[in-house]
Amino acid sequence: MLKVVLISNWRSVILGKKKKFKSKLLIMFIIYEIVFTIITAPFYVLKGPFENLKKIVVATVMGTRHTYLVTTFLSTDEINKILNNQGGVKDTEAVDVANIKVNNNRSNEIVRYDLHPDSGRYDGYLLEIPVPTKVKIAVTSKLGVQGEKTSEMAKEHNAVAAINGGGFYDANKASFGGAAAYPGGFVISNGQVVFPKDDSGADVKYSVTAFTKAGQLIVGNYSLNELRQKNVSEAICFRGPVLIANGKGQISSKDAASSGLQPVTAIGQKRDGTVLFLVMDGRKNLIKSGATMKDAQDELLKFGAYNATNLDGGYSSTMYYDGSVINNPHGLNGERYVATALYVEP
Repeated sequence: MLKVVLISNWRSVILGKKKKFKSKLLIMFIIYEIVFTIITAPFYVLKGPFENLKKIVVATVMGTRHTYLVTTFLSTDEINKILNNQGGVKDTEAVDVANIKVNNNRSNEIVRYDLHPDSGRYDGYLLEIPVPTKVKIAVTSKLGVQGEKTSEMAKEHNAVAAINGGGFYDANKASFGGAAAYPGGFVISNGQVVFPKDDSGADVKYSVTAFTKAGQLIVGNYSLNELRQKNVSEAICFRGPVLIANGKGQISSKDAASSGLQPVTAIGQKRDGTVLFLVMDGRKNLIKSGATMKDAQDELLKFGAYNATNLDGGYSSTMYYDGSVINNPHGLNGERYVATALYVEP
């Protein structure tokens, strides 16, 4: 009887060791698979044959602070080739502001729309501003030192609504630097060139968002001197792209992936002069990943935009309305410091 018990115990010990060995083997295999995937995924995505996936990943990452995740594996030429971006300012169809019939005598009661598409990739916020001459450009009050939050600039100007504006750089010339000390390109506010302080580079073209004194939105590639000839009273610069020109979308379905998935800020105008402010949140999680430029274009077309362009997005995307920020800025500390904003006078 004792012999039977000993044999039984011995078998139990052996079976227990086998089970432990199998469990350890399974855990080791899972760890191996995870490590292998982490190591090979960048090569698979960035060097593989899946062009749309490659465009989305590269464009999305290059729009964040973690560009090293791409630049470690790809050269600048390879990145530009993937994004169809050969550098320089690209010409787009010239907008015809003569077709914008502004009526500045109506009530400026702003209408808000919250956008939640079936895709679930982003939450959007759109404001309709009936009187375009109420839209102005704000510049950080600490120009040359530090930017301000969009909401701070809005409150300084007693604004009823505002969105972040154009590009910026830091005092050490770092593009999109944290302090946002200087605007990119040039800035016109209330008919005056407030940046730069001299006329250097007045013939250099930038992608602009500008309003004439009559309230007509101009988007596309213009120099400071060209805008002066067009009687522009407000203007900022960003790299675009133009989303809508003369009622036609400028981004095709095949190019939709080129911008990646990002938080987006955009501006448009209807033929009756109504200005559209649009902000689309993203980077919240794998589902709420963000919007493409084509998403922004399509949303603005739904609301009747005749001309429209992209503004600074990503961490900068902010919409202020009725006393508070109504979207969810992606920055670690909420709103990002920016150099310029577009606001609506009361």
